[in-house]
Amino acid sequence: MEALTFRAEPEFIKALKDYADRLGISVNAALREIVAPVIGVSKRLHTSRRPKNNLARFRGTLTKEDLAPIVAAQGDFSKIDEDMWK
Repeated sequence: MEALTFRAEPEFIKALKDYADRLGISVNAALREIVAPVIGVSKRLHTSRRPKNNLARFRGTLTKEDLAPIVAAQGDFSKIDEDMWK
């Protein structure tokens, strides 16, 4: 595969990144998906990519107030149940 440098305004880049995040794909894959039909290249060339199966799409969505009870509840995860390990 070859590399291509793409220059654009910050608003365009942000919109492209947001689009990629919504689809759960890389920015590179999103750009190919958008451009391929316009230039007459089949989108099937890029079907080998898989959507991300992680929590990246939720990044930055919780406020500190939302996060506090989650962090507090996770405190129990580090406690050892002595009776269980006897």
